[in-house]
Amino acid sequence: MKPLPTPAIFLGIDVGKSDLFCHLIFDSSTASERFDNSDPGIKRLIAWLSKLTTPESLLACLEQTGHYGQATAHALHDLGVQSLFLVNPRQIKAFGNQKLRRNKSDTADARLIARFLQAEHSELRPWSPLPANHQKVKELSRYADSLTQDIARFKTKLEAVTLTDIRRSINRRIKAQQKELDTIRQKITTLVEKDSSLKTQNSLLKSIPGLGDISCQILLAELPDIDHFKNARQLAAWVGVTPRHFVSGSSGRTTTPITKVGSSQLRKALYLPAMTAMTYNPLLREFAQRLKENGKTGKQIVVAVVRKLLHQIYGILKSGQPFNPDKRGLRTA
Repeated sequence: MKPLPTPAIFLGIDVGKSDLFCHLIFDSSTASERFDNSDPGIKRLIAWLSKLTTPESLLACLEQTGHYGQATAHALHDLGVQSLFLVNPRQIKAFGNQKLRRNKSDTADARLIARFLQAEHSELRPWSPLPANHQKVKELSRYADSLTQDIARFKTKLEAVTLTDIRRSINRRIKAQQKELDTIRQKITTLVEKDSSLKTQNSLLKSIPGLGDISCQILLAELPDIDHFKNARQLAAWVGVTPRHFVSGSSGRTTTPITKVGSSQLRKALYLPAMTAMTYNPLLREFAQRLKENGKTGKQIVVAVVRKLLHQIYGILKSGQPFNPDKRGLRTA
């Protein structure tokens, strides 16, 4: 990370559905303000910051709280702040616990985020917006996932209904939702085919046995830039499928669960492909068989295969070479 200007100014923003609570830490003073979480409110936030400091000296931090903070993050990025960070809320909460935090309010949350940024900025990875087509694929993919869940819910409801009129109504809704889902999937395919970078990544992912068209779409939507990770283990940790050890002296868990601190969308999306890979991916089939012989349970094997599948994804995207079961790097992973 490049050296900070002197003095550096730290901005913490607590993002809510309708409010933006901001706290600035200067060299020897602080400032706080509240703005509406709307286009006019964000413009007033930018004007407030411009009066108090220059963008080059400003480091800003928001919690990753879904779509509510996206407009603010893009506005700060366009302003040209030195570094912008979107942080897992669990990190902020852990920092507050470390500081024996006693009060909980929106203003206090913004202050805590600014203090966290001041203490931890050197360990954080700066955020930058996705390319336009990548962002479209991500939004369409998540909408497609919601449609898939709706269809599954309607099918479950259909099993419990006996009245003919209700069954017809549910079937009509399933048919309409399925038609809309097919349209969305086709739009994603078109976007990927028209973007050379996404098309190349999609081709590389599809070369891995176990990954189908929909799985590849979800991976394209949810995976960050692979260059953000130094190795495959970091990617697996980001997804949340690395082991969580809990041992202290003679006490500790008898089992080792995964951390589940990363992307739940990717964990969910890779579960079925991992099961398919245990049949059609020669390296993962061999790996799963070895785990089975060692007495691992079915769920433990699938989770381990998800992790190894991520190692293969990392290696293939990083090298730009399609899947090759004889390649040394993949065998080592």
